[in-house]
Amino acid sequence: MKGTTLKGIPGPILIAVAILWISAAAGLIESGADFVDHTDSGGDPFTALILMGLIFADLVNAVLGLGIQLHRRWARVTAIMVCLMRTAVALIAATVGEFSYVWAATNLAVIVLMLFPSAAAWCDR
Repeated sequence: MKGTTLKGIPGPILIAVAILWISAAAGLIESGADFVDHTDSGGDPFTALILMGLIFADLVNAVLGLGIQLHRRWARVTAIMVCLMRTAVALIAATVGEFSYVWAATNLAVIVLMLFPSAAAWCDR
């Protein structure tokens, strides 16, 4: 199937897809475990809703990674927009002392990588 292998993928695309897939896998493992622990202990519904939102965000990363790997323009544009929003959230969180440098850096890295001309050409096929 065209586009499903890593052969011939430009460097910026390869790095962005790797970031998206790794963050999706790590996030699903962490959020999924937190959700199971939370529901087993009979926690409040608000926290469960937040955890489900985190799981959804991790699934979005996986879909975007696959979409970019399959040359989808919508995936590139959506990745840029989602990562911009996540970076804004990280900056807002910084005002209350909850800033995550790793989270902000990975989102900024995906934005920069998706702005490379080779990324645009890859996704416009």
